[in-house]
Amino acid sequence: MHSPETHLIPLVLKSAMSNTPIQIFGTDYPTQDGTCIRDMYMSMNLAQARLLALDELLNDGPSRIYNLGNNSGYSVRQVIEAARLVTGKRIYIVEKCRRPGDPAILVVNADKIKRELNWRPVYKDLETIIETAWKWELFRKSSNLI
Repeated sequence: MHSPETHLIPLVLKSAMSNTPIQIFGTDYPTQDGTCIRDMYMSMNLAQARLLALDELLNDGPSRIYNLGNNSGYSVRQVIEAARLVTGKRIYIVEKCRRPGDPAILVVNADKIKRELNWRPVYKDLETIIETAWKWELFRKSSNLI
């Protein structure tokens, strides 16, 4: 939760809530559906990794740097379609030109933390990630946190 929001899933869910279009920046990338692919993961996975790293430090292990992600990604269109399924809302899109510097695919390699701390992301399924985010957005709205 931050402003301005730049992350895809919250933007898509905001679009679903407000019935306003979501912008897709680029539909001609060399991907299956022409949209960018990004690694999606839940903050619970991040918290889990931090606990493992903290446990390592508390047991006199070394301080290390790790990349966190699912080692795979979803396209912008896949995220929008999953959000439609989870929310039951129609999500309108507006196709725009590519943004300068946006890579076609941006996926994290988390092999180091998997190998060294035996970390595995618990939440990898896109629909689960979106469903959890959708529940959070509904809670925010009902609690006037928006």
